[in-house]
Amino acid sequence: TETRLLLEGLLAALGPSALLCGADMPARNHNDYSGLQPSPPLAVVRPADAAGVATTLRICHAHGVPVVPQGGMTGLCGGARAAPDQVALSLERLVGIEELDAAAATMTVLAGTPLETIQQAAASAGFFCPLDLGARGSCAIGGNLATNAGGNRVIRYGMARELVLGIEVVLPDGTVVTSLNKMIKNNAGFDLKHLFIGSEGTLGVITRVVLKLFAQPASTMVAVCALRSYADVLALLSSARQNLGPLLSAFEVMWPDYWRFAMRPAPAIR
Repeated sequence: TETRLLLEGLLAALGPSALLCGADMPARNHNDYSGLQPSPPLAVVRPADAAGVATTLRICHAHGVPVVPQGGMTGLCGGARAAPDQVALSLERLVGIEELDAAAATMTVLAGTPLETIQQAAASAGFFCPLDLGARGSCAIGGNLATNAGGNRVIRYGMARELVLGIEVVLPDGTVVTSLNKMIKNNAGFDLKHLFIGSEGTLGVITRVVLKLFAQPASTMVAVCALRSYADVLALLSSARQNLGPLLSAFEVMWPDYWRFAMRPAPAIR
């Protein structure tokens, strides 16, 4: 009875396009990339805006039903898997770039927007979004921030939290906290965004974010170096930092077993 009341409340508040149950729930919402067994949730809710997220959390909170946020489902730890008695809150409809402010070098985006879409929009406007990881085509920016993603260019640009100027979050009781700051130089009180970045959705659901953009690099260069020991790796890193300075954006180490695995011939791949 409690489950029926919950689903009826969500349906009445959000409409049929935002609530999926039973066989209507897509398989993609049953699991992430953790390799664990699929886990169909109690229901999948797909709000189209922050108000819909707030309504979902408020209703679920009132019924005492846990909510699991879902983004691009590219995580490897099972964090996006909702149990059968939990509601999956998918941000797949919360997609779009609301503003690209060339003067402020910022971009305001909705949390379900894929990282690659943001990268391409920045490049089209002559800017550079440095956050980058292998799942760029599938992962959502909200999940990138909720996990404080590192990615490939941490040495130069820092973790995901270093690229965020403003944020909008919905708290578990449905309260919307909006702080969409666009200024780099801002010391106006508490910087609450860092409380939610890296919190894995435990404190609130990120719905909107203001990202800091950078000038596009005039050129990029990649060097592959073969070294004999880990001491040599550290020496090379130290030398690169000293001689390249801010030009150094990434430094990746591949152990011999990984190199052999990655370079082994594959019949279907050139």
